[in-house]
Amino acid sequence: MSPSDMGATSRGVLGSESALAEASISARFDHIAVAAPRVRDLLPLWVDTLGGTFCYGVDNPHAGWRLIRLAFADQPAVELMEPLAGSRFFDTFFARNPAGGLHHVTFLVDELQSTHDHFVSQGFEPFGLRASDEEWQEFFVHPRLAHGVLLQLARRKSAMPLGSSHTIEDVLSGHGYGGTGVTSP
Repeated sequence: MSPSDMGATSRGVLGSESALAEASISARFDHIAVAAPRVRDLLPLWVDTLGGTFCYGVDNPHAGWRLIRLAFADQPAVELMEPLAGSRFFDTFFARNPAGGLHHVTFLVDELQSTHDHFVSQGFEPFGLRASDEEWQEFFVHPRLAHGVLLQLARRKSAMPLGSSHTIEDVLSGHGYGGTGVTSP
């Protein structure tokens, strides 16, 4: 049964104050992530035109992605993502969006398990619960249940760095945090 079949959509709008108070989720918008086959292709818009300021870059060889996080005048961030060489992480996404596009929207919460349980109780069928890492915990709501958006709910133990000793070019050459040493295409 979908959330709309259960009345979650109307309950979320018409009876939202009591439902939200009971849930105590306190979700805070953190970032959007835009994925493309090459992060370099995203930089003219997000950095050169919109003025995004480089915060840091990360390679996640286990999952198979590289990202660059940009700040915009003390507002929520934008993360630019690409697959690492040989990764299949974005295969399904790029099959539907060959040039890339909005990959996910992230909200931070104070307590992940109770948030997960609340989403289950509302019929949203979260997936990908990862709660074993003390620093970063997360789960997702599939786009088919979130109006076409992959929704990420996460708990972050410590604040992410606002600046980095690395540059965008360091990250793209595989020398950011967790860098693989493999240059971006």
